[in-house]
Amino acid sequence: MIKCEGGWEGPRLEESEAFDLDAMKAQMEEDVAYLQGLGPRNSMSEAEYTQLRVCEAWVKERWESQGYRVRVQSFSVDQRDYANLEIELAGKTSPSKIIVVSAQYDTLPDSPGANNNGSGMAVLLQLSALLRHYSPDKTLRLVAFVNEEDPFFGTEKMGSYQYAMRSHERREDVEFMLSLDALGIYKDEQGTQSLPFPFSLFYPDRGNFLAFIGNLPSRRHVIVATRGFRKGSAFPIRAGVVPEWVEGAGWSDHLSFWKFGYPAIQVTDTGAFRAASHTTSEDTMEKLNFDALSRIVVGMYGSIIELTEVVQ
Repeated sequence: MIKCEGGWEGPRLEESEAFDLDAMKAQMEEDVAYLQGLGPRNSMSEAEYTQLRVCEAWVKERWESQGYRVRVQSFSVDQRDYANLEIELAGKTSPSKIIVVSAQYDTLPDSPGANNNGSGMAVLLQLSALLRHYSPDKTLRLVAFVNEEDPFFGTEKMGSYQYAMRSHERREDVEFMLSLDALGIYKDEQGTQSLPFPFSLFYPDRGNFLAFIGNLPSRRHVIVATRGFRKGSAFPIRAGVVPEWVEGAGWSDHLSFWKFGYPAIQVTDTGAFRAASHTTSEDTMEKLNFDALSRIVVGMYGSIIELTEVVQ
């Protein structure tokens, strides 16, 4: 395992009056409340599939209300229709180089999915609002993936697999991909963080940090992403890259991109390694720390700026 956190000493974007953390917090609380209220969004029953399609329409409407044109990647699985949703900010100097930032909008069966992954979707929507008038050097794509959760996880039926396969077929230069997955639970008490070997040897037992977890080919980009995060926020983070077979390393949509040779990572609160409610009907929003989430938005904004700028 290789620790690979980029450093930064200087003022943080979260200290700027340009970022209204209270307004971000209020909007994310509203978004997660809506998503939780939809209930489980999956294909395990007709009712859950219906709610999945309602959520799809809601995400599309939210992005359109921010002024974006939403592109829809439709595909069918077992005689049902599904869709990935994408917005793009075209690069001005290196448009062929693509940075993908994503979150999934489906949930596990029987789970309202406040943390997994209402929190990731709420952060993604805040990032799109902040980036509305940003003109990146490289092309930036924000994507809401479907079918990340069981029974599709790890299969060709994942939305992210369908997307990464299409990128591969088109020979797109996806330089780096970040999956925002379970971002909202933070605890300062000792013993609130459990991790498998070898993570447990190097990382704290307090669940108060955001983790950047990648495979070995993603190391250079992890350094850039974490340096950018630190330019945005002083919120505590930890980063590492490991072989892909390590437990937990591939537990999100970045796994699909690895399968096609693209560098990719998960950004997470470590999910089930921190919260027993992660995969259950108890995954509800009162467990989330929205003050932390608002700071994470600004940190991830810094990551995106760092990743999409061309160093001269």
